[in-house]
Amino acid sequence: MNKLTKKVLPISCLCSIYINTDLKDFALALDSLLIQDYIPNEIIIIIDGVINNDLKKFINYLEVNKIFKIYNLNKNTGLGNALRIGLEKCNNEFVARFDTDDINLKDRLKIQYDILKLRPDISIIGSSIIEYKSIECVGEYGLKKVPQDNNDIIKYSIFRNPINHPSVIFRKSKIINIGSYQDIRYFEDYDLWLRCIKNQLILNNLETPLVAMQREKYLSKRKGMKYAFYEFNFLRKSIMNRTLLKRSIPFYIIRIIIRLIPDNFISIIQCLDNKRNLIKFNLEEYIINIKNNPFSYSSKLNKY
Repeated sequence: MNKLTKKVLPISCLCSIYINTDLKDFALALDSLLIQDYIPNEIIIIIDGVINNDLKKFINYLEVNKIFKIYNLNKNTGLGNALRIGLEKCNNEFVARFDTDDINLKDRLKIQYDILKLRPDISIIGSSIIEYKSIECVGEYGLKKVPQDNNDIIKYSIFRNPINHPSVIFRKSKIINIGSYQDIRYFEDYDLWLRCIKNQLILNNLETPLVAMQREKYLSKRKGMKYAFYEFNFLRKSIMNRTLLKRSIPFYIIRIIIRLIPDNFISIIQCLDNKRNLIKFNLEEYIINIKNNPFSYSSKLNKY
C-alpha cells in the first residue's frame, strides 16, 4: 500500500482472524483502513489457531509490509483471549478495533483520534454504524444508532450493548487496567464496556457512522440455542460481577427467548427497533473506489 501521500497516526489497529475468516472481506477491511488519507502506524493481526491455505498465503504477502505485525496462536482460543493477547502487543496508547468483515468509512481514524487528543477525559469513543445486507442490495441500508453522551450510555447499557465494537478507539492503558478483554464468547465487548462503566471510565459515541457492517453475517452468529446459552452465561456472570443489576434479568430473559424464534418474527422485531432507521448511503461507490486503487489488496487477491 502506497504511503507516500499518507499521513500516519500513532494508532494501533487490532483484529483477530481464524479458520472461518473470509479472505475477500478481510482484504477489503484492510483496504478500507489503508486507503484513507490518515492511516495507522501499525496493524496487529492475531491468528487464532489454524487457518486455511489461502489465508496463509495472504498473510505471508502482508508480512512484507512493516505496518503489519502478525502473531500466531497455536490453537483457537476465542475472540476475547485473542484480543487480550493482541492488546498487549500494541505499541500505541490509542488502539482502534476493526472487524475483518466490516468496512471502515472515510476519515474514521482521524475523526476519532482528534477527539481523543482534544478530550483526555474520554477513554473509549465509538460511533453509529451503517448496516447493509450485501453490496448488491443497492440502497438497502440501515443506521444503527447508539447513545452519545456518557450518562446516556450508562442508562442504555443496563438493557443493551451501548457501543458498536468495530467502531471504537480506546486508550490501551485504561482497558488493561480494568482487566482487558475476557473470554465471554459473543459478549467480549459488552462485558468490557460494563466493566469500564463500573470503573467510572468515560465512554462516548459519535452520531456520524464511521463503519459499515454486513448485517446478515452478524445475525447468522446470533441465533439459536447455542447463542441463547452464551447470552444466559453472560447475564449470569454480569450479575455476579455486579456490572448488571438484577432488575435487568426480565429484559434479558426476553432477549434470550427472541434468539430462539423463527427468522420472520425476528424481522418484524427489527422493524420496530427505534435504534435502526433506513437511510440513503452510497457504499457501492466507496467500495469501487477502494478496489480500483492500484495499491488495493482486494484488487490483487488472485495474485497471492
